[in-house]
Amino acid sequence: MLEKLGKPVVLVVTDNFAHDAKSSAEDNGMPTLRIVTVPADQYYKRRVSQEEVRPVAVNALNPIIDALTRPLTKAEANPKPKEINAASSIKIMAETHELALWKFNAMYLDNHWADGLPLLPPTPDRVKWMLKGTSRSPREVIGTVAPKNGVATIEKIAINAVMAGAKPEYLPVIIAAMEGLTDKDYDLLHVVASTGSFSLAIIVTGPIAKEIKMNSGIGFLGYGWQANASIGRAVRLSLINTGHLWPAENDMALVGRASSYTFQTFAENEENNPWKPYHVSLGFKPEDSCVTVSTVDSGFSGLLPAPVFGGGAVRPWTTDGIMDRIIKFISTNREGMTTWRRGTAIPSPMKYVLMFHPEFALELNRRNFDREKLQKYFYERTFVPYEELSPKEVESVKRRVDAGEVPADRVALFKEGLKPGGKIPLLNKPEDIHIIVAGGIPGYTFGMHYFAEGPYKPISHLTKLIRGATLTQAGR
Repeated sequence: MLEKLGKPVVLVVTDNFAHDAKSSAEDNGMPTLRIVTVPADQYYKRRVSQEEVRPVAVNALNPIIDALTRPLTKAEANPKPKEINAASSIKIMAETHELALWKFNAMYLDNHWADGLPLLPPTPDRVKWMLKGTSRSPREVIGTVAPKNGVATIEKIAINAVMAGAKPEYLPVIIAAMEGLTDKDYDLLHVVASTGSFSLAIIVTGPIAKEIKMNSGIGFLGYGWQANASIGRAVRLSLINTGHLWPAENDMALVGRASSYTFQTFAENEENNPWKPYHVSLGFKPEDSCVTVSTVDSGFSGLLPAPVFGGGAVRPWTTDGIMDRIIKFISTNREGMTTWRRGTAIPSPMKYVLMFHPEFALELNRRNFDREKLQKYFYERTFVPYEELSPKEVESVKRRVDAGEVPADRVALFKEGLKPGGKIPLLNKPEDIHIIVAGGIPGYTFGMHYFAEGPYKPISHLTKLIRGATLTQAGR
């Protein structure tokens, strides 16, 4: 924008982000953007105070001034459009099938088309076989995939599903997950590229989960279940190959992402669920099958780690004890309250995805709690009294209200809370607490959390209907 106004611009980054910065500039139509780097090993350890970091800034001044004032070269003034290589088939030759398979995997990994685990070759016949799982056209465009905005089609998703080891009957589930992640309002860029090491939960609800034998009981986040693992892996490979992701190049997760090969992919335990299925609580029909995608903290981002609230086979637990720990966890998660602002790294209050183990859910049901009552219960019991708010927290909440960042139907509640004797919610709304029954008996109740809104786009949790299935009764 500044460049269009005739104002020179230079981007300053630490040297370990230089590749990422150049790649991003190319993706956004600015391939000749001038970039100045500062040493990462000096900046990060000195940024604790202005005085400590001043030498780093001083050393960068001359390069910044030069980059701002040096006349544009011919190439900079007339940058060439980015070249896009047309898709083509690949032929791999070797003395034996085993060597050909080895060469195929090595080539794909060398070209950043793989995830590091062995792949199955996406031959034309196997892709056709995979596409038998859906009635949707192979050419149908699902959306664009961050960060490089490659176009995801049904065929491309099917290719990645073959490589992931999925079955054709899983394809409609994978497609629905990709529809959620590529939705125009879903903040995919942050979860795939952020240094914060965030991850994804992919939750399947409805009758298709049982048909394709997804695990929703003991070990539901573990290994041994082809549907869970290959659905999650197909999504990961689709993000790599359509979004053109790669670690330390544009996926800058500092320690990687928890469950990064398959994400946290599982099904709701409807057999032991005393309430209506999760997707029905959102307005879908009981016979529908859906996929929910949700950005979640993986414990490495600097947010509070995902806790276990209670359950298990060894130590005794009580329903009241678990309820109290959930309330305490939400209540103490106030670190970002002073800096909530749309479009920043801390854009909003949190949302929570709570996995209730069946015994806990059944006990709550006996106490006449349903999902909606529980959402309201946790929401209301995590209000912060006005007298306990710091001046910065009061100022931040007032700014959110004035800027229209509070849901319209909650504005009056927030305004009333900003007075002596009032209380301020720690969540935007009760519906930002998502309750899923998952696990076996015994099991654990635990939580995952993330901002209710993303830094770049407004949604971080979305449910999509599974459709177009041809090999299952559900999802048609």
